[in-house]
Amino acid sequence: MIPDGQTLSYDAAPAFSTPLRFFLTAPLFGAAAGATLLAAPELLDSRWTPGALAVTHLMTVGFMLTVMLGAMFQVLPVVAGAVIPRSGPIAAIVHLAMTIGALCLAWGLGSSAHGFLMPATVLLGGGLAIFVAAAFLGLRRIPVAQATPRDMRIALIGFTIAIALGMALGLTLSNGLALPLLVVLKLHIGWALLGGAGVLLAAASWVVVPMFQITPNYPAPLTRFWALGTGAVLVLWSATVYGELGTAEFALSAALAVLCVAFAVSTLKLQRQSRRSVPDMTTRAFQLGMGSFIAGLACVLVAHHSDHQAWPILAGILVLHGGFVSVIVGMLYKIVPFLAWLHLTQDVGKAPNMKKLQPDAPIRRHLGVHASALAALLLAALAGNPWLIRLAGALVTAEFIFLFANIVKVLGNYRRAHAT
Repeated sequence: MIPDGQTLSYDAAPAFSTPLRFFLTAPLFGAAAGATLLAAPELLDSRWTPGALAVTHLMTVGFMLTVMLGAMFQVLPVVAGAVIPRSGPIAAIVHLAMTIGALCLAWGLGSSAHGFLMPATVLLGGGLAIFVAAAFLGLRRIPVAQATPRDMRIALIGFTIAIALGMALGLTLSNGLALPLLVVLKLHIGWALLGGAGVLLAAASWVVVPMFQITPNYPAPLTRFWALGTGAVLVLWSATVYGELGTAEFALSAALAVLCVAFAVSTLKLQRQSRRSVPDMTTRAFQLGMGSFIAGLACVLVAHHSDHQAWPILAGILVLHGGFVSVIVGMLYKIVPFLAWLHLTQDVGKAPNMKKLQPDAPIRRHLGVHASALAALLLAALAGNPWLIRLAGALVTAEFIFLFANIVKVLGNYRRAHAT
């Protein structure tokens, strides 16, 4: 199903290589995060250890943001009708800047070699600024009546604010810029995860969930007001953070949590109404993601009133690995074979069934390892046992290697079909 009033412009799709370069690179950063956890189990002692900061940014910038950028190169022209000018060269520049910048950032944070933070700031800030400018050029003539194009604009604004705050953090750590570090850090996390990634996830879900999971459309009030309402509350929350108004900050944090839970619960309800008699594995990934978001948000609220170090770590694991990674993986297992099928149809006039391009069995194995890794991470955060942390690191490494291998297999099936 396609949301009411939504049209898809498949002829405007970029070359397969444009999003694929991002999708192939991203799992390698996830595997690097797992390997870091495997090698240095002490990094889970606190969310502020250098190793924890490195792993967090390998996951958020290296994996999550890389996939999101690749997806936007595809979604903006096809779903929003916003053709990015010279998308091939722009994608190559953004991908190179993001890859090198993410590596510099992780190394600079993990080794406390702050000399790497300046090139990371320049590369990540510059690469993302190029993408945002190109995306807005593509969107400038697109009406805002449809939910997905409008909400993608909001997500781009959220990413822009997060970029500016991240650059300020980089300058603070590398050049001693006089800024309230913890305040800027909290704002950076909020705008990156909710104003950018969260709104983008919702904007994509308005189309992806009904289309690929064969559900009814999201309720019209949710698609009309959710991103706008979330952005407005996030602005008010930012003011309370900056003003250090603790009670008001908690109240607005709770309001943001309610908005996020409303999105997650609505998604779960739609999936229960799917026309598929048996949910496929990507639907299961979404369900795991939505449940993890709800549990993670509860941990965030508890962490506001508890000094126990486990709560923010549990919140980070649930929101990032359980929530965003689960949903992103679920989307990748639909988007990559669909793009392979689409380009085969356009190039040679025929294509094998998507199940032949991406069989279910490898997805099932990967998601089994992913769920095991999530459980091990949660237990490791609670117990603090070094060997349990190493097990979690090994499972995280394995799950991203699975993901990379499965994408490569789809590409191999695509090439063989293209050659026949």
